[in-house]
Amino acid sequence: MRADLPVRIVDGHVVTDPGIGPVAMVWLPLHGEVIAKIPPRKGNRSWLHVTVGIRSPKFEDDRWTLPRSCLVRLVTAVIDRYGYVVLWRDMSKLSQCTRACLEATGVECQCSCLGAHHGQDAAGWFERVGDVVVADHGECTRTAVVYGPRGSDANAVVYDGKLVGVRYRVDRAGRRNWPTAAQFMCASCMTARASVWDHCHTHGFVRAPLCNRCNTRHWRGWQPQHGRATTSRNFDDSYYRWCPEYADEWRPCSA
Repeated sequence: MRADLPVRIVDGHVVTDPGIGPVAMVWLPLHGEVIAKIPPRKGNRSWLHVTVGIRSPKFEDDRWTLPRSCLVRLVTAVIDRYGYVVLWRDMSKLSQCTRACLEATGVECQCSCLGAHHGQDAAGWFERVGDVVVADHGECTRTAVVYGPRGSDANAVVYDGKLVGVRYRVDRAGRRNWPTAAQFMCASCMTARASVWDHCHTHGFVRAPLCNRCNTRHWRGWQPQHGRATTSRNFDDSYYRWCPEYADEWRPCSA
């Protein structure tokens, strides 16, 4: 894994640069349900139910047990919320890498390439930014893969409301024909390229593309010394109005 990545795996531990904040971690075992550790935040259960579309998320101790079928939606939603996700996967040593691996549209993979080629022919809403083999467990190898929002090589432009009135979705069908957030400048600070799509939690509409720093400015309970992103001096919350039900007099839109 590259040493300059903002989220890295060092000696089996997740290390983040200052300002990144806590990162969600998801474990995909060879069999059974997905296990997720999501940074503590008010409304996590509602977020998993409403945004990710999980009927009955189960919580025990400090982790969530979720259906395997939600993996792609979960990774997409987590990246929009936290910027990055670390996906721990147990990969079978005996299975073979096939064309089906190259054409896969999700992040689940159990073939001999350890996910190196998985989904490389498929367009998605996130991309691999680093990975590392963590441990050998006999019949399987455990890997850690860091995913972040899909980037763009084009010059960033000012967002002009292309998704105004569109409901926020994290499934592939729901995001069909969406532009990537990285095609635009951050609608809040206008000084950095956007990376994720922000949405109104109250009404469920897409609001605007934001950079990670602006997107995380309302996180509660984390102090600067613990990695909380500081608010940009250029912060502008007028992008809230991209929610068609926004009202200045009572400001119902939550971050």
